[in-house]
Amino acid sequence: MKYSILEDPRYSNLAKPKTPLLKFFSFLFDLYANTVLTFYTPVTIVGKENIPKNEPFIFASNHNSHMDIAVLVYATRLGYEHFGFLAAKDYWFDNNFRRRFFQNFINLIPIERTNNPESLDLEDTFTLAKAFVSRNNNIVIFPEGERGQPGVMKRFRKGAMRFAVGLDIPIVPAVISGTEDAWPRKTRFMKPVPITIEVFPPIYPEQFSDSEKRDYNKYLSTQTKIMEEMISERYAQLRTSNGDNVSVD
Repeated sequence: MKYSILEDPRYSNLAKPKTPLLKFFSFLFDLYANTVLTFYTPVTIVGKENIPKNEPFIFASNHNSHMDIAVLVYATRLGYEHFGFLAAKDYWFDNNFRRRFFQNFINLIPIERTNNPESLDLEDTFTLAKAFVSRNNNIVIFPEGERGQPGVMKRFRKGAMRFAVGLDIPIVPAVISGTEDAWPRKTRFMKPVPITIEVFPPIYPEQFSDSEKRDYNKYLSTQTKIMEEMISERYAQLRTSNGDNVSVD
């Protein structure tokens, strides 16, 4: 019988509902995150009406802080149970303790960034992501690939748009400002800084046949560039308007 990545016990949780105990852990994590984002680092949500209500989607935003995931989930009020996060396999899954601990709270979808005999194919990641969204769940992808420096956005990669086309679900662009000051890189504790998230209208992907590979690649590049420019421009505006009111001392 042909092997399926869905049979791997490290990832099989993505294809089935959480147990009552894990749902309870997710609820506690939601409660903690929502309390912080409501009272300690208050979040202003703009464009919430652009979040799809009855279909899975990909949330894509700029990335400057570990708080960004929490802010995206908070904006939807759907809870961590209904979101999966692309996570580097070598960091999150090859360490058994780290994988087992965090899978109690969040859904991690492995993606490979190294090349070795145990590497996952991108097709394996697509299979896991498809199984996860088939249960009306959503995915968070940061097109920059990693956290940038405060106030600086890196070039967007095409992965988010590639997943949107491959999974045939909309991608919802968003811009986050304030997390880079509330919880900057290389700091241990959060600071009480206001945060803003602005959600843009969803982008519904086109579909391409195997014979249209050239058009497909051009489409990915064009749509990724449009999304990057839209988020980058608005991020710069938010940083400018909030700059006089934010202290990171």
